Amino acid sequence: MTSELHLRQRPRAHPRPLPSLHRSFSSIGLIILLTFGATACSKSPAVVGRPSTTQATIAFASGSPWSGSLLPVAAPTPVNSIVAVTCVTASKCWGVGSTVGSGGAPNGAAVIATTNGGKSWFNQSIPATAGYLADIACSSQLQCVAVGQGQGNQGVSIFTTNGGATWVQSPVPPAITDMTAVSCNSDRRCMVIGALITGNAALVSMSTGATWNQVGTLPDGTVGASGVSCIDDRHCWVTGHTAVGTGQVTGALVGTSNGGITWVSLPIPVGSGFLNAVSCVQGPADSVGSLPGGQITVPTTAPTTHAPPTTPPTSLPTFGVTGVRCTVVGTTANTQGVARTGHGLVFTTDNGGRTWASQPIPASIAGLSSVSCVADYTCVTVGSTITTSPAAGVLLFTGPITKAWKHTTTITSPEPLLGVTCISTSHCVAVGESIIESLSGA
Repeated sequence: MTSELHLRQRPRAHPRPLPSLHRSFSSIGLIILLTFGATACSKSPAVVGRPSTTQATIAFASGSPWSGSLLPVAAPTPVNSIVAVTCVTASKCWGVGSTVGSGGAPNGAAVIATTNGGKSWFNQSIPATAGYLADIACSSQLQCVAVGQGQGNQGVSIFTTNGGATWVQSPVPPAITDMTAVSCNSDRRCMVIGALITGNAALVSMSTGATWNQVGTLPDGTVGASGVSCIDDRHCWVTGHTAVGTGQVTGALVGTSNGGITWVSLPIPVGSGFLNAVSCVQGPADSVGSLPGGQITVPTTAPTTHAPPTTPPTSLPTFGVTGVRCTVVGTTANTQGVARTGHGLVFTTDNGGRTWASQPIPASIAGLSSVSCVADYTCVTVGSTITTSPAAGVLLFTGPITKAWKHTTTITSPEPLLGVTCISTSHCVAVGESIIESLSGA
């Protein structure tokens, strides 16, 4: 397991439209607890229902490292939507999202927490200047940072040093219009991807979000950063997209090996639309795709085109990190504002990004919004289905090590799922538009 405590990434099937800051909601969120045991179960997969105290057994694929059952739990009022979640222990987790608006009032930002592994959640008081929170990460049980957007199209960052008893707003560079994804390591170093008028920037904090310094910008044309995963203070991967026409995009994936100062565009399989999340873990060194000296050699001139290539252009250096396994999730849908029109996709790499392969997933999945991996080929990803109406969510558990993605277990839920975080195969938490699913066990 990597030292990174936060593996959940930005959880959207499509980029969040800013007008959503002023939507009103009438539904109340709920939480679904998944309790994992030591042995696999034999009953049929369960469909998640309304909150109750009855557990439903899950049947996992043969050889799967996962096993357990589902238990719906009520979310605190007036939380409507949870879009991101992180756990630092099997007991302590935080989620961020929005509250219910009424009478035309905008929905507000929300931070919720649990100290019993997801069996119950409570609201935490946050600065009123936070209009929308998109992501959250922690360096310890006391130090966490949540990022998003405040008033007037300005990025916002709030942090805690006492486990959420108090949250304080930290200064954000004025050029940052939104903060969309964050990852923190146990040494208190955090990286956040912020939106600029012209693209995306990488910002670093050495104090879990108390202060931010811009260190570099993502390659020209890479926008809509949706997820970031760092295995240490130098090596990070970011998902996003590139505009290729009016309202049309194609997926973009970039990496850095010097802490965000410079970034390299990575080759990905053709046919991607929005790429929504990435999760990387460090595995055994296999001498494939290593970086000489652990550094990137930056080209002296930028590529002349902003369209992402299907193979690495000769002007860019090869990027890879020995023994690092990454999983990227998203959708083939490539049109702004049109949801559930594509098919979910999973890309994986065994060499830290030098080469990527597409993985098979069920045809019923429209898009995958978030992924969290705790070991090689041991991941959970969440998203939504294609045809179910009203929209349904889905959890996809990787199967055995051999051909892991071919032997996955699929569990459905009544609402789209937006985010997931795991600290082990016995504790994960998934969140959604009106549900939170917590996976916990001994």
